[in-house]
Amino acid sequence: MISIIKALTQSLRLYLELRNRLAFFEIKNNHRRIKNELINEIEELRAAGDSNSSDRADLLRKRLKSENDDFEHISTVFIKAQGGDSSSNSGGGIHSSD
Repeated sequence: MISIIKALTQSLRLYLELRNRLAFFEIKNNHRRIKNELINEIEELRAAGDSNSSDRADLLRKRLKSENDDFEHISTVFIKAQGGDSSSNSGGGIHSSD
């Protein structure tokens, strides 16, 4: 009976860990998509070269910075929750800029 409870507890722990990793994977993919969209729009606006485009590109650049800062925070929390050291890059490229 105790072995069944231990097995159930272990299964639940593994399930929740997998769910957390999947949620982070989705967050990471969403971040990359948003980041790439912002970069592409900034490049298009910079290529236009007029004053309004430059102002809009500056605003998008600030939004991109905010998006990167938010993701950095989320990934740091995830690494700590996984038992890693957020000061090292032990997250398997989580903080990479691609």
